[in-house]
Amino acid sequence: MRLHYFWLIFAFLGFCSCDKDDSVQPNPKAQQAFESKYPYATKAEWEKKNNYLTVDFIDEQQNKEAWFDADGQWYMTKTELTSPTQLPDAVRQALANSEYAQWYIDDIDRLERYQEETVYVIEVKKGQVEYDLFYSSDGILIKSQIDQEDDYETYLPDASVLPDAIRQFIEAQYPDSRIIETEREHGQIEVEIIHNNRGKEIVFNSSHQWLNTHYDVRRTEVEEVVLTALQNSIYATYQIDDIERYETPTGNYYLFELEKGNQEIDLKIDPTGQLL
Repeated sequence: MRLHYFWLIFAFLGFCSCDKDDSVQPNPKAQQAFESKYPYATKAEWEKKNNYLTVDFIDEQQNKEAWFDADGQWYMTKTELTSPTQLPDAVRQALANSEYAQWYIDDIDRLERYQEETVYVIEVKKGQVEYDLFYSSDGILIKSQIDQEDDYETYLPDASVLPDAIRQFIEAQYPDSRIIETEREHGQIEVEIIHNNRGKEIVFNSSHQWLNTHYDVRRTEVEEVVLTALQNSIYATYQIDDIERYETPTGNYYLFELEKGNQEIDLKIDPTGQLL
């Protein structure tokens, strides 16, 4: 009886082990494209992720992961950087001059993408707080966000064509901007751009109508009348954790993320100092 029980456990564990094995054999087109792009790669392991074939490998003594489709089209490669010295000078300088300069650098990834901007993702830590900082190669902070487990699939180049109405709006409202990422979720289209040396996110609805544009700002960029309104409010003793400027069809405002102990609140104040 015990022997039978043992074999049942053994079989179950074996089944679980096989179920977790995501490795696949790439088709000839993807394999050929990979070998052509990375002829000296070693220890290649392939997986299937949604509509992509991904391969983990070592190249130039660096751990990398590349995304291909079934036709062998390359889309993106993530490279794990082991030292800040591997960052472009502009990125290192921007980080040194940022509010995160004294934070501990926990991880660095470089995202090279087909016909789109290369992005550097720096994971920084201070105490129990962790942030992901997204920089362009020329040192512009595209965005900062609470650290999250991400395989960067949303940063894959968008195979679909950006609707003309959206592209025309961006060209008219944000001339000479660079599109970094386009994401579709919850019935909205979110486009990340670099404009005037600043990362911005533009949000459209499913009908391609503009909803808002928002981006991080420093306290020194906020009008004095707005800061005075905050100091005269019941939230004067709260600490400012983050400030974003929102531009919308009906008007602009600042979104303050405030905290005091375990209390957190979002407060909107328009440029005239009116609390919303």
